[in-house]
Amino acid sequence: MTHMPGAIYRPVVNFHPNGVKEHRGLVLHVQVGNNSPFGWFNNPVAQASSDFWVSKTGVIEQYVNTGVDYAWAQAAGNPYYASVETEGHPDEPLTAAQIEGVAKIYAWGHGEFAWPLVVVDSTTAHGLTYHGVGGAAWGGHPGCPGDLRKPQRAAIMARAVALVAPPAPHRNVSVAHMVTAMKRDAAGPQGHVTYKTEALLLEGALAAEGLLAKKWVDGSLGTKSRDAYEAWQRSKAGGSYTGTAADGYPGIKSLGRLGARHGFTAIA
Repeated sequence: MTHMPGAIYRPVVNFHPNGVKEHRGLVLHVQVGNNSPFGWFNNPVAQASSDFWVSKTGVIEQYVNTGVDYAWAQAAGNPYYASVETEGHPDEPLTAAQIEGVAKIYAWGHGEFAWPLVVVDSTTAHGLTYHGVGGAAWGGHPGCPGDLRKPQRAAIMARAVALVAPPAPHRNVSVAHMVTAMKRDAAGPQGHVTYKTEALLLEGALAAEGLLAKKWVDGSLGTKSRDAYEAWQRSKAGGSYTGTAADGYPGIKSLGRLGARHGFTAIA
């Protein structure tokens, strides 16, 4: 059963079993109303349903087994695209919570069905499309999801991309922390650590520069780490420092140069 984690699964009677022919992507719809459409989708008289619905507050409901069964949302497009109804009316833009909700669905579909992370205006291309583009073959709904919601697909996709591949966390290495660690770790027993997370970033950078053996990248800033940092200070890339300015204890400028080359930010 292909159920999206985080979605409230509410199976309905209006669907076509084992009818999916291809997983091309997702079709954006507008509900033209408020509150969950579950009751209507579960009424045989309605002859209508969708794979998903996203409320204005971001609640996600799923109504069919999207992997193999298709909902009755866009006529000829049903066997090829999943569908998402969004609470509200065509003259209302999607809320931020709805953008987030649809993006979560799309990110899930990307992982589950390899939906590509692109916006399309098509009935055949793979990606995030919209109901009205299908014309009569898709039920004749040119105003769905509306001129305000159609362009919001770009924001949905941008968020889906971020969900699929979140940016690396911003990493800081403090000069004060590193100086303190060098003094404490050198004075302590072998393997003593003070600020391990930051120290590993520093040691990893020194190792990448060829100044510290990889076996000493352990989060403990002992004498070998300090010697390696002194070599960095004396190097051209590190600032060509001499004398007391190259004592092996990080300064903001030399640490900043190292961070710029290895993905962290030096802070005081």
